[in-house]
Formats: sequence, C-alpha cells, structure tokens
Amino acid sequence: MPKNTCCSGIKEDLIEKEIEEKAGCDCSDFTLVDQSKIGNPKTPKKEINISLLKQLEEKSKKLSITSISYAKTPANVLEKNDDLKYSNAIVLTLPIGMDIIDEIPSDKAQELNNELYEKFGNSTYELSDYLRKEGFATQVAHPKEELTDLSSLGQEANLGYIGKNGLLITPELGPRVKISAILTTIENLPYSDKNSHEWIKNYCKRCSKCIKNCPQEALIENEDKLAKAKLIDEKCIGCSQGCTYCIESCPFFVNGYDWVKEKQVKLETKLKEKGKL
Repeated sequence: MPKNTCCSGIKEDLIEKEIEEKAGCDCSDFTLVDQSKIGNPKTPKKEINISLLKQLEEKSKKLSITSISYAKTPANVLEKNDDLKYSNAIVLTLPIGMDIIDEIPSDKAQELNNELYEKFGNSTYELSDYLRKEGFATQVAHPKEELTDLSSLGQEANLGYIGKNGLLITPELGPRVKISAILTTIENLPYSDKNSHEWIKNYCKRCSKCIKNCPQEALIENEDKLAKAKLIDEKCIGCSQGCTYCIESCPFFVNGYDWVKEKQVKLETKLKEKGKL
C-alpha cells in the first residue's frame, strides 16, 4: 500500500493544507500538439487483414501498451460530437506508474502525470502513423484530450467497466490505467459482442470507498445508488495535482480484479439462496 494516502488512513496536516490551497481542476499546464508525421491518405482503405492487425498489436506491446481492443462509437455519440471523424475505434490502455500513485497530490505528482500523458500520446500517434502508412485514415484521441469519453469507449471495447469513481476498471490493473484511442476508417475490426465485466457495476453499487476517501469531496453518491458517482469538476484535483486517491482506495487496485470478483460471486450466491436477488 502506498504511503501517505487517504486510503491508508493517514491524512497529515501538510497534505491536507496543500490540497486545500490547490483545489480546483486546472489542466492548462498541458499543451496538446498533433504529433502525426504522416498525413491521411486521400483514398483510405476500409478493411485490414489479420496479419497486419496482428503486427499492429505486436507493435503496441513493444510500446508498453497494456491492452488493445476495438469498439464502434455509438451512433448517439457521433450525432452529438461533430469533431469525431470515424466511428471505428482502436482503444488502448497504459498503466499509471506507481511513482505517480506514491506521490501525494502536488506539482511533482502532476509533472509525473504529464510525462505519462506525453509518452502515451506519442505511442498512440506512432501507431496511428503506422496505420496511415498502410493506407488507412485515422484520428487520434489523445489520453489527455476530451475528444470523446475514453472510459465509455473502453467499456464498449470490453476492456473493463466503468466503476463508481467514473474510471474504467480493468482485469489487469483495476482503475490504474490511462486510455487513448485511434479512430479509423477500418470497418472490419474484431469488435466485442458483449461486455464480460458488467458484474462490476453490482459490486460498485455496494462499495463507496472512492467517495469516502476523496479529501476534496469531489465524488457524490447518486440518490438511486447507481454505480457511477457524480463528479464535481471544480473540486477534483486529479488533472491539476495528479491526485490518485480514488484509485488507491478502490478494492480493484488494493486487492485485484479476481479477488473482488470472487467476493462478488459469493455475495450474489448467498443473496440468491435467501431469495433477495
């Protein structure tokens, strides 16, 4: 367990004072620049062969990408967002380093966070250029950019499920991941039929550790106990001071995906036996 975190029960005066002084989300310290080195083809291809897709996946592993999957951007999302050029998405995740987790909310934590964003963004552009070179058109959704809801896209791609903290919870790392995406003209990507992690929402409905352990009180429980809590943007300091308390307090981070799933299965079995489910 990381030291000096609210989930470990330690709230030192210095930490609390620093958080109070720097409350409020200000992401202006990070400038996004298009890193594409290759332009989109005039007549882009729409189908990719299995061999080339495997090469893309192997290339992503060499760039330390944790997982790669595929999703269709929902029609209602496309209708509301004119900035999205393509409906087909290649969704990527990268681990949030323990160096960031171990830091208390501070300029140092945010500096480390920005370095990770830059690294992940560069990797995403490199994969995008690889596809452009092969004749496919792409649009990068940078992990720091709000081009689209990346957590929802990750859920659509069956990479995990959105938890109460509003973060994508994955089998590999729980909520300790960043997400990016490459929107593309490729129409024959191997999309997932269903989400195998949907059970997570039932666990999150009963767990509110992320809410209780947010020193800024930026997460608020919904009245109907929906899995996803309400986020008060002006209180959250995740994007300005690298705060990770909602990650550190999450059982999926503390105990792991399999441990939580086993606990949830046992609970649901008991409820079914008692006729309460």
